[in-house]
Amino acid sequence: MELFSITVNTRTELEKESFYRIFLDKQKALHKQCKPLKFKFSASQNRVIWTCSGKLPLTSWGMSGELLRAEISEAVTAYIAKQKEQEIAARLLQEEFEFQDGEELEQVLRCFLQLLEKDEGTSAEFARRRRQKLDRTIRQCLAESAELNLDGLLAFRLRDYEQELRELAEYAVDEYMLDQQYEEFISLLKYFVYFQEPLTPLVHVIQRGGEDLLLLDGRLKPIEAGKQEGLVMERLDQEMEVEDMVVSTLISAAPARLIIHTRQPGLPVIGTLLQIFDHRAEVCYSCQECTPFIEGLNHIGLTLHAGRDYNN
Repeated sequence: MELFSITVNTRTELEKESFYRIFLDKQKALHKQCKPLKFKFSASQNRVIWTCSGKLPLTSWGMSGELLRAEISEAVTAYIAKQKEQEIAARLLQEEFEFQDGEELEQVLRCFLQLLEKDEGTSAEFARRRRQKLDRTIRQCLAESAELNLDGLLAFRLRDYEQELRELAEYAVDEYMLDQQYEEFISLLKYFVYFQEPLTPLVHVIQRGGEDLLLLDGRLKPIEAGKQEGLVMERLDQEMEVEDMVVSTLISAAPARLIIHTRQPGLPVIGTLLQIFDHRAEVCYSCQECTPFIEGLNHIGLTLHAGRDYNN
């Protein structure tokens, strides 16, 4: 007796192969749990069908209808997440939001798809809720009918699931807008620094660990962060998080030359400083001065060529 059939129209060989692989893995797992279950793949042009057959009652074979639906739902969820989710996401993004041009849409879509693929933080929570709602709908459909057409499911039955995607799309748009504002603000600071007259010959930025930075003048004396004034500094307080005090202090110091000593040049804060100070900034990965300083930061008795003037 045919217990369930899953049908889908595949547009590419990749989709067809993905469908076959996901459900083949699932039928292997099901066969281990209940050996009398039989499975079959069939295809006609782009239409692919996976059927599950067996003798009732399933409980006599160590399997319940509820457990079987849960297992099949897991495979269907995996297939939709792998092959259909990005397509649905792109459609929702274009339907729900207005963009100035195609390039802007492409950038937001790229951000959206990256969020879909992330498995940590806010994205992980969105993913968990999407999978739960998708699984719940699929189980309900399987309980109502032994035949599940995935194209009909995607078109008419995934309202709650699509709402989760819609909320993630809103989050992606917000992230994109924040990134745009941040880039505009960085450009403003870069413009400001470009026309700024140098007040300090040299400033060293020492990365002490993570995004913890120490600022030293040319004689390796700490530069204290003072009270900043002016429009740019007010914007810094509002817009920036980790690097706000560092950037504020450096702009006030107005160095003619900025040397960033780091072992992690890929950190966002390092990239921000390089963007803002442009040709005035350079990165030191290891030098006679910074190596003992970075390695000896935790030693109270650390001394550095105190007599040397690094302004020259």
